[in-house]
Amino acid sequence: MPIGRGLIRGHWITLRRFLLTFVCDLRNGFAFRRRGGGPLPVDLFRPPARGEERVVVQDARAEGLFTVEYPDERLPVFERFRMLPVLIYDDEDGYVRCTNCTICAKVCPPQCIWMSQARSPRGTVAPLPEEFFIDMDVCMNCGLCAEYCPFDAIKMNQNFELANSERHQTHVFDLRDLLVSSEYYRQTHPEAWASEYEVNERAKVAKRKDQRLQKALGTATKV
Repeated sequence: MPIGRGLIRGHWITLRRFLLTFVCDLRNGFAFRRRGGGPLPVDLFRPPARGEERVVVQDARAEGLFTVEYPDERLPVFERFRMLPVLIYDDEDGYVRCTNCTICAKVCPPQCIWMSQARSPRGTVAPLPEEFFIDMDVCMNCGLCAEYCPFDAIKMNQNFELANSERHQTHVFDLRDLLVSSEYYRQTHPEAWASEYEVNERAKVAKRKDQRLQKALGTATKV
């Protein structure tokens, strides 16, 4: 290749991608809409509301610039993406699946999970967690706790926007922060929810639920 020809070719590829950015915006109807920049003193375009951000897919068919103007534009969050663990409760009766068996805490590599067991009025052990904590700064998002949970109580959440200005208290999630409904999990993980494995797991949980509730009621009536 003659001297300088490669340089010109490289500049042409960059210029072509730059021009394709405007063509793609005109084609998709985004030419006269805001494309990121965060909060501005004077804004001629309405910034997208939470949940209405444009989702940018970067695959082999994409043309133009590959810049994603976060948070006004976002990359798609795929189902297998995992962040912090959450605890599932059933919508129909509020049943919390966790029995405080501590298996999740034992298999956790960075040891960021700890909990305490609930007690009945008689002082006997109840199959419920009284307290449950996860330190988000220590969690490595490996998903081992969800994989080893025998009661299908722990799942991996997809929420990655967890940053704030205080880390000593707000970054330690307690039971109220970790509880999410089974309907929430069904919406965020539709393929996993419909899989044969999870259908069978939910059936096992339903059988254990009756035994567990009967045990709890029997303990309560003997006080």
